[in-house]
Amino acid sequence: MTNKDIQQLIDRYLEGETSPAEERQLALALQQREAMPDDWQTVKLMLGELTLGEAEYDAIMSQRDSKPSALLIALRVISSIAAIYLVGLFFYLQTETPTKPMATNYHKVETNQPAPQPAYCTEGTPREILMCYLEHKQAQPDTYKQLKQMNYENQ
Repeated sequence: MTNKDIQQLIDRYLEGETSPAEERQLALALQQREAMPDDWQTVKLMLGELTLGEAEYDAIMSQRDSKPSALLIALRVISSIAAIYLVGLFFYLQTETPTKPMATNYHKVETNQPAPQPAYCTEGTPREILMCYLEHKQAQPDTYKQLKQMNYENQ
């Protein structure tokens, strides 16, 4: 902007005929000048910090490239794909059927005989009941493994 154009804007500003866009243009022109007459510095003070700040902001934004960089685009794409993958994985894990453990050979219990009820380890102190239970468990380890397996399958 030439000195003549700046002077015309100053004259219009002092008469109150400038628009806010023209005031920002005048403030930007005055900021870019290093050496200026005293009356121009007075006008610069009259414009105020707000108008000067707006002019500086407009100058910065006009210099900034409006296109996003390739790196920013790549990051957006990668994050979108990751989000879609995680949502899909979540739904896949929700619908997945639980796998059954491999079948083991169980001893078939005849149906016409009632299940044997343990007549042991029902009376005494908790310590005595625990000791009795541990003795029977050591004496019949297969029975307890089968009971544990059946309990696991019923859950």
